[in-house]
Amino acid sequence: MSALRTAALRAQAVRASVAPSGARAYATPAAASFSTVDANGIKVAGNDEGARTSSISLIVKAGSRYEPAPGVAHVLSNSLFKATETRSQIRLVRETEALGGVLSSSLSREHLVLTAEFLKGDEAFFAEVLGDALSRAKFLPHEYTEEVVPQVQGEYEQSLRDLNVYAFDLAHQLAFRKGLGNSLFASPHVAVDQHAAVAFAKSAFTPSNVAVLGSNIDAGKLASLVSDFVNLPAGGASSISTSASQYYGGEVRVPASARVERDQLVLAFKGAARSEVDYAVLALLLGGESSVKWGQGASPLSKLARGAASAKAFNLAYSDAGLFGISVSAPTNEVADIATKAVAELKQVAQGVSSDALKQAVNKAKFAAAAALETRVGQVQLVGEQLAVDGQAPSLESVFAKLDKVSVESLAKAAKAALASTPTTVAVGDTHALPCTFGLDSVPAAQPAQY
Repeated sequence: MSALRTAALRAQAVRASVAPSGARAYATPAAASFSTVDANGIKVAGNDEGARTSSISLIVKAGSRYEPAPGVAHVLSNSLFKATETRSQIRLVRETEALGGVLSSSLSREHLVLTAEFLKGDEAFFAEVLGDALSRAKFLPHEYTEEVVPQVQGEYEQSLRDLNVYAFDLAHQLAFRKGLGNSLFASPHVAVDQHAAVAFAKSAFTPSNVAVLGSNIDAGKLASLVSDFVNLPAGGASSISTSASQYYGGEVRVPASARVERDQLVLAFKGAARSEVDYAVLALLLGGESSVKWGQGASPLSKLARGAASAKAFNLAYSDAGLFGISVSAPTNEVADIATKAVAELKQVAQGVSSDALKQAVNKAKFAAAAALETRVGQVQLVGEQLAVDGQAPSLESVFAKLDKVSVESLAKAAKAALASTPTTVAVGDTHALPCTFGLDSVPAAQPAQY
């Protein structure tokens, strides 16, 4: 389960804009609409696609944004799916494998997600397992010392070796300081007391902080299972609330922890909350990836790619804020040129785009959303997280309706607003050779972070 957690953490750190467009693992036959019901105060959504496999995900408002001390959320995410009052950890592993199921957890800045995937018909057992993880976990001291701490340390060290993950984690720390700026990873330099993680679990695991998403499970049946097995104490979200996100910006240059072939640069700006889609369309308009295997790509940033150098636009949207920008991966001597040209493309969009370019970007956004709903991971990110925030599962039609409202004027306005904000600049690599300017001469100068 450690490898699954690590992969999920890495994916969450750099998730896409409107919806994830990455690997199509765990694909479902169709993007069916989700029905929403209530189960003892817990928001539940499900659909029945007629597939052979099903999944249940618990989306908990317990991401790093809400942690009371650094690293607590990361420790908590690694402390689950172990011994409970119902079964030992070894029994859990044996019974799960006997049924051919898979248990995994992932952590984002706003949510902790526990997922069970299994053959259709085994939903009662796995609903019980998920309920036990939330309400009956023992949090044994020896499990913390012998398993949780090594797992957390391993994931932290892996994040340092992946320059992309490391750079985006630093970018959030600069852009938002606290709250959304809290690191996804517990650092060995700041010890996390197990009691703090247990206390955080008790404050977060309440009905108002939990949403349940079922893939290929009828919503009514899922609600009944949740009522039977997810027994949480009543409580409000005030104990883990946080202040509204505030964007700051800043600059940091960090040497890579090991010799690397390409340096990583993140140029980020103030974005918008998940409910606004202009920045998502803007990111897809700028692009950076080819839609054809052997082609360079027609988007402005994909045309900048050469050899090992590339630039990609991103949009990371949360419940009340967002981070928009450009990520550059290139050999040290090519970073400045690629970044400067990428910023020039963003400035060009701020002056206006053609209706054809807008239509193409909107179509890409629609495809990304539709494709996401055909994967289990995408359903959690597009439907489950909004269910946890708003209490309703969005339909694909409602997503398309929002995208159709994006105009040439609103896109240019979004680009101008981004450029008007203080940049968040993160450079990871050869800091002795990396330049300090990247075409941001007409943008307000970045200020050092103040903590």
